[in-house]
Amino acid sequence: MPKFIERTLEPNEKIVLKGRLHWYFNFRYTVWGVVLIVLGLVGLFYVGNYNFDDGATQLLFYVCIAAAVVGLGFMMYGYFLRIKTEFAITNTRFIQKDGIFNIRLTEIPLFKVETVNFTQTFMERIMGTGSIELVGSGGTNHKIDFVQRPFEVRNLIATYMKEDNKRAVVEPVATEPTVTVSAPVNYEIKS
Repeated sequence: MPKFIERTLEPNEKIVLKGRLHWYFNFRYTVWGVVLIVLGLVGLFYVGNYNFDDGATQLLFYVCIAAAVVGLGFMMYGYFLRIKTEFAITNTRFIQKDGIFNIRLTEIPLFKVETVNFTQTFMERIMGTGSIELVGSGGTNHKIDFVQRPFEVRNLIATYMKEDNKRAVVEPVATEPTVTVSAPVNYEIKS
């Protein structure tokens, strides 16, 4: 679903940053997929070059085909997991879209974010990825792993979070004055 996040924008809202998960997210699925495909192809080469008359050869043939298919499935699964998630930072909120067929949209207004936490392991630092956690009012949190350039994303969220809070203080919402009418109270003094 291209441009899904753009369709959710409110009037006068603009996208500041749009991102996807880092390619490193897909790395483990790709490695396991390649290992299984190679094992399957080596097994098929072995079965094709050596002629055995027992049932074990036929079983090995099917196991090798299954390993190659499962390896290809791992690679495709990792690819679809990566492309199913996208996020955007607008001037007023954080939006994350998950899913291809069944879509889940997470929206967090920036004025409700209290803290932006940043986590990066040594390997993630080498690869240029990391995790960001948005802690909102009331202790709610939302974590995104494998973010590309996570420190820049964290700084951008913090910057717009502060600007949104300043706007809320400077531009108070006008409300109509309320008038409270109370009924007269009669007191009786009994002696």
